[in-house]
Amino acid sequence: MRILYELSWLWETLGIALVAAAVCMACAALIGKAAKKKLSIRVLAIIGAAAFVGAILAVILIAQTPMPL
Repeated sequence: MRILYELSWLWETLGIALVAAAVCMACAALIGKAAKKKLSIRVLAIIGAAAFVGAILAVILIAQTPMPL
């Protein structure tokens, strides 16, 4: 049970990254729709993967920043 508690930060990070990737993919699809261009699944997958990695890096950087007192 303790191992699940120790890894709770991992699940939170993955959840945040997945939500960020989904939002970025939805925004890209809406921008493509507004520009009347059809984005391929491959392009959306690349955008989603880049957003996922970027969100993980952002969470790591934010976690290393000390909070002010």
